Amino acid sequence: MHDDIISKQQNFWSGKFGSSYIERNDSIDKINQAYKKQTGITVEDIFKEIFGNLDKDLSILELGCNIGTKLQILNNMGFKKLHGVEINQEAANLAQNNNPSFHIFNSSIEEFDSEKNHFDIVFTSGVLIHVDPNNITQIIKKMVNLSKKYIFGFEYFDENISEIKYRENNNVCWKMNYPKRIQELFPNLKLVKNKKIFYNNDNLCDIAYLLEK
Repeated sequence: MHDDIISKQQNFWSGKFGSSYIERNDSIDKINQAYKKQTGITVEDIFKEIFGNLDKDLSILELGCNIGTKLQILNNMGFKKLHGVEINQEAANLAQNNNPSFHIFNSSIEEFDSEKNHFDIVFTSGVLIHVDPNNITQIIKKMVNLSKKYIFGFEYFDENISEIKYRENNNVCWKMNYPKRIQELFPNLKLVKNKKIFYNNDNLCDIAYLLEK
């Protein structure tokens, strides 16, 4: 296990950079407008397409939930059993204080207890892209172990692993074929939904996918 890499990533997101992320993504309207400007559709559109037909009584866990904006989208759709894991304490506190009905855990993904906690749906949104490829297997296994039925992801996509410079920082962002990698590790998982979203002005593509046990 690459403890030095894990520690570096955890420090990056638990510190000042993680806190600055809050300001850029502090409301549903803000993330919808920014995403629509880049792709022509909103983040909310993606969530409605993937989650729209699922049972509203399902329990959901977001890994890397920041202040809970994506969970708020799901709450507005009628989902009520909402949980989040967030390493940045400021973000975790805001997520809990602004959404008293949510259950927010201030923890790294690596340290979150997957023996005691299990959820119908476990998902990441813009989080796997910030996991070093050397550690991605560990996070994927944690996701699958936490999930009773579904794994959802909404991440940058590329057929090959490649690094992206992220706000002038190196070694903090990558793109790859995440659903393929997950299915390589867990071949019994079935791909239920798979949607690619292309950016207007960049050589970027996102992928939203739903896998079922």
